[in-house]
Amino acid sequence: MSLRIHLGQKNQKNAKRILQGHLEKCRAALDQEDAHQAVHEARKEMKKLRAFSRLMRKEIGKKTYRMTNMYYRDLAQVLSPVRDASAMLDTLKSLAENVTEEKEKKAFQDIKNHLVSRKSAASRTQIKGDDLLNKLKTDLSRAEKIHGSWKVRHDDFSAFRGGLGKTYKRCQKAMKKAHKKKTPEAFHEWRKRAKYLRYEVDYLREIWHHPMKGLEKELHQLTDYLGKDHDLFVLGAHIQQMEYEDQEAIHGIIAIINRQREHLQLIARPLGAKLLLDSKKDFLNRLEHYWKESKKENRIKQKSQVLAEG
Repeated sequence: MSLRIHLGQKNQKNAKRILQGHLEKCRAALDQEDAHQAVHEARKEMKKLRAFSRLMRKEIGKKTYRMTNMYYRDLAQVLSPVRDASAMLDTLKSLAENVTEEKEKKAFQDIKNHLVSRKSAASRTQIKGDDLLNKLKTDLSRAEKIHGSWKVRHDDFSAFRGGLGKTYKRCQKAMKKAHKKKTPEAFHEWRKRAKYLRYEVDYLREIWHHPMKGLEKELHQLTDYLGKDHDLFVLGAHIQQMEYEDQEAIHGIIAIINRQREHLQLIARPLGAKLLLDSKKDFLNRLEHYWKESKKENRIKQKSQVLAEG
């Protein structure tokens, strides 16, 4: 079964299945040979677990939500330095075709060599030296106890309405703040809120598959724009801190990064405005309508099947 809410299943059972499914995927990710890929996939599963706890926050209560969210947040933070080493190198490689001047090409290669060494150092000292992945597996041993504290009492849309509404409203506010302040921090905050909303929408995809899939796909596109923007900012900040002789070449690469960021922010704006156009109330009412009508459709299908078999 997919890790989404199924209309024919009690929400308590849905929650247990989704939590356990992501936990198993997280553990499987940590067992693979490529340590950097293991870190990337494990962090992704933890983000999804945090998103699911946000979706259910009003239903499971403040204490249980905070305990779940903080548990996976703290685990993921341990992995952040390793992820950053890989991400900066990948981001730099994505700029390669835009670097055309000979001086910039040399600086680009030197920066690349530096980031490759940095990634290797992270592998030696943090992943292998600190036995990072095995320690994380041990830390995940508390997960079942935390998941077991979840109590989901409602089987209608009210189980999700409070959490989803809060995420949607925060995403709207973060978007407005990003456009007003135009700071890297504000755009990064918008990206985080949009990513939580994207995951929450995907958990509810089966309430009306095609429209919800389309919404999730466009939210995914938005978070890609904002994620690339943030990765470019982090890379640019790191390059500017390097002691490199040819500062003119460095300025040329920073100019390429800034142009890319400006483009990404420009195309994110109308997409975000479209996706976050509704008021919180209208957004929730529309999804609740999907839920109710899909429930009716399922009951009619089940009744028709019984009549056909009878």
